[in-house]
Amino acid sequence: MSHECTDPLPGAIAPVLSAAVLAHLQQLNLDYLDLLVAGGSPPDCPAQIQQLPARLGKAIAALPASGRRLLTSLPYTLYSLGFEDAGFWRSACHAGRPTTDGVPIEQRYPVGTASLQRSFCEVALMHAWHVAVSNRLAARVIYAMPDAVLAGIVATPLWRLRWIAAAHPTLLSPRWPTNPAFWPDLVRFASSGDEIGRASCRERV
Repeated sequence: MSHECTDPLPGAIAPVLSAAVLAHLQQLNLDYLDLLVAGGSPPDCPAQIQQLPARLGKAIAALPASGRRLLTSLPYTLYSLGFEDAGFWRSACHAGRPTTDGVPIEQRYPVGTASLQRSFCEVALMHAWHVAVSNRLAARVIYAMPDAVLAGIVATPLWRLRWIAAAHPTLLSPRWPTNPAFWPDLVRFASSGDEIGRASCRERV
């Protein structure tokens, strides 16, 4: 009886983004598409779709399942968590302070109903933390996370990530919202099933 060998070859280099990481990334991107077209937003920040070129909401909502899978199977997030702002994250993470920062449990885990944007932002931040802890190179690829921010995120207790999501409602935003072609082209290519065109969107960013 023959057995198929599934062990990696000696000296083989593991991919930066494993199949499991890519699967979680695509699911988060799919969830973010739903958030884009959901409409509602907290009173202190605009809806996510309002930060993108007009008429994209209907185009995204009209994508077939195959187009949604194509659009979201990218090696990076379709959303941003502001990791390019090292100053903000240095302040938000309170690097070097004790694990609980002396904050009472009631403040670390407040009771209340979170908006869709805040709930998604919390999960996205947890995912970013997990990727940063597990594979720093993957965090750079997926989230464009600079080294200084990465170090702060790794050292941040998980309860503080939830607090950051609650305290900064405008933290979450679409990726590259000011690029005039990225989102319209990406949605158009996904709608038509154009793998080559979608790949060109990767090259432009």
